[in-house]
Amino acid sequence: MIVKRFFLLIFLYDSLGASFTALAQDNKSIDSLKETINHVAPNRPEKKAALYIALGKQYYNRTNYLDAVNSYEIGLSIAEKINNDTLMASCYLELGRVQLQQHNFSKQTEYDFKALEIYQKKHDRAHVAFVLKSLGDCYLQHHDSLNAQKYYQAALPIFFQTNDLKNAAGIYMNQAIIATPNHRKRIELGLKAKKIWDADPVESTLPIINTGNIGIVYLELVKSKAYQVMLHDTLISGNEGENLKKAEYYLQSAIQMSQSKNDAEDVGYYSGAMAELQEYKGDFKKAYYNIRKYYETQDSIYSQENKNKIATLESRNEINKKDQEIRQQKATAQRNSLILLSGLLIIGAIGFLYYRLSTIRKQKNEELTKLNTELDEANKVKAKFFGILSHDLRSPVANLMNFLQLQKLKPGLLNEQQVAERENKISLSAKSLLETMEAMLLWSKGQMEHFKPSVSAVPVKLLFDYLQQFFAGTEHIAFIFSGDENLIVQTDENFLKTIMQNLTANAIQALHQKTDAQISWKAWQKEGKIYLSISDNGPGISEQQLKALYDETASIGAKHGLGLHIIRDLAKAIGCSITLKPEPGFSSAFVLALNATQIMEG
Repeated sequence: MIVKRFFLLIFLYDSLGASFTALAQDNKSIDSLKETINHVAPNRPEKKAALYIALGKQYYNRTNYLDAVNSYEIGLSIAEKINNDTLMASCYLELGRVQLQQHNFSKQTEYDFKALEIYQKKHDRAHVAFVLKSLGDCYLQHHDSLNAQKYYQAALPIFFQTNDLKNAAGIYMNQAIIATPNHRKRIELGLKAKKIWDADPVESTLPIINTGNIGIVYLELVKSKAYQVMLHDTLISGNEGENLKKAEYYLQSAIQMSQSKNDAEDVGYYSGAMAELQEYKGDFKKAYYNIRKYYETQDSIYSQENKNKIATLESRNEINKKDQEIRQQKATAQRNSLILLSGLLIIGAIGFLYYRLSTIRKQKNEELTKLNTELDEANKVKAKFFGILSHDLRSPVANLMNFLQLQKLKPGLLNEQQVAERENKISLSAKSLLETMEAMLLWSKGQMEHFKPSVSAVPVKLLFDYLQQFFAGTEHIAFIFSGDENLIVQTDENFLKTIMQNLTANAIQALHQKTDAQISWKAWQKEGKIYLSISDNGPGISEQQLKALYDETASIGAKHGLGLHIIRDLAKAIGCSITLKPEPGFSSAFVLALNATQIMEG
């Protein structure tokens, strides 16, 4: 005799379970549910989805699986639109029930796993345990005991934590089926389930099946003589008669429980098991009576099962047809969507082109207006600039001409010391004139329309060596170069050299009367930037001179900011920022910030 294998169907008892139950009780007919759905207000989609789930249950109870699936699918669609994951999980569970009836193992587990994912995210332990048990039942039905036990073991502690002992009893009953070779284990698990159901009865047939299965295990124990090699205690006796009494007790209890619930199928089934026991004891009269009852019941059930199988097959065919129709509809919808999307893209592209042309035309007009304004400003600046240059260039040339005329007209008017002083002043003026001309030419070059810097990797050491060589003849000033000279900056070498040369020349000019004059250059890297700073111990820079470094509208001149104008324009061209910061022990420090590339090796 084989133990009857029974699996709990998935019952929905989520947060809306009470609502669904009430709906099913108040609207017992399918027509009344449909009528209620038609009158649901548009602003209550949750209620509408819940009603569709209740309608699906009504169809399911009538084995109309096609309409059940349609109702659940509509409820799922509404739940997805309003992003109600609780309703979505409920629909997945109900769709899994239908797939269970259709023996579609992969689909059932797919829906169960979707529901499990939602409940795990919501930390809904009660529902997580319920779905885990459902997965265990599904695997057990498909003879995968290993996975069935895995999910049962995961669900069992959660049921005890949530005080859901009835479902825990269901797991014990099915675990007893898994432990088929181990008679003691099967009896222990069956008795655990029986203890829970005896204390808290349920309306289902599970307690009947569990009790009958315990009796069958005792009968198998006797027939196989396995009790003789087992540990003897109150659970399993070493006496065959005692074990037969227990088998008869549990089988008779199962028959009585089935009769009280008018469960003809289980009455017949366990009557057959009782007939087998009585035949073993030699009580053939009673065995004949019970085996006859068993076959009469089986004949009746077989006829009804055939009808159910036919209905199931018809529903399955209808569902397959419906799935095919849905796939065709989806393919058509996708094709239409692609055509519509293509049309929208073409219209959008044409509109974008018109917009782009309009934007470009507007941008060009703005650029032309800006260029005209800049040209007008450039003409004004040019007039001012050449006025300044005429003064700055004229003064040293005039001094030279005066000295030459004086020497020519009155050669003995000046003594040797005066001649030497005059020559020194003229030399200095000529040198200043040359520097001014060089600065003017470089500045003018920087203002050319298509003049751009040539960016390359420039070592800091190369810059420091250049400054040392350029100002080697400056004897009264001590030059200090410190910091990491192995750094490399990404910039235009000539632009940066000119900026550093001008800043150094300005510092030298400020220190011409200083006896212990010092100029310090430093280099360091921080947060992806290379920093170069110059400081001196001179009197510092005036606000008027500093204004030329930041204000493009400031007045310019050789002695009042022309050098800082050059520094400002060149620094802007190479993306170098210049700031003036206090420096301990010095007047102040100009800090140049440039982009770093890498540190040189060795």
